[in-house]
Amino acid sequence: MMDRTSTPHNTKASDSGAGPKPASQANGISDQIALLRKDLSGLAETVTVLAKEQVGETFGGAQLAASDKAGELSAAIRANPMRSAAVAASVGFVIGLLMTR
Repeated sequence: MMDRTSTPHNTKASDSGAGPKPASQANGISDQIALLRKDLSGLAETVTVLAKEQVGETFGGAQLAASDKAGELSAAIRANPMRSAAVAASVGFVIGLLMTR
């Protein structure tokens, strides 16, 4: 018995002329690649803008929090000057010990 899929008239089913020609396929693919490159470029720009905005917001928030903490620290130092001097001396002593080793 002979398999029907191996007959010569079934091997050229894709060459019926109904599909696009290879040259037009290449042009279509080139156009699609160019469009994809343009889309990727636009996406990269959008991500860059969003990242800059997020970093700016985060930096602004961190700067505000640091400013608030600096104000609190200043008030605590003014309220307890002797304790602040003792803490500063202790921290300096520990850093000095660590640096000599």
